[in-house]
Amino acid sequence: MKPLNEKNILKDATINKVQFDKEWFYKFDDIAFYLKEDLTEVDCIYLPMMIDGEQEFVKCCTYEDIIRGRKEFK
Repeated sequence: MKPLNEKNILKDATINKVQFDKEWFYKFDDIAFYLKEDLTEVDCIYLPMMIDGEQEFVKCCTYEDIIRGRKEFK
C-alpha cells in the first residue's frame, strides 16, 4: 500500500481537488490512479469541480474517507 500524506496530495497537480469550507475534496478517479489501488470501499459524493476550464460534477472524497476506506479494504 502506497504511503499517503495529505500535504503531498495537495501539492500534486495531477490530482483535481476543490475546497469547501475548510475541507478538501479530491477527485476519486485521480486518487485511485495516484495510489494504484481499488478504492471501492471509500465513501464519495458528487461535487462541482473546474476541470480544464469547464465545471463538471465529479465523484469526490475527503482525505479521511480515503484513509477509512483503505483500512476497511484491508
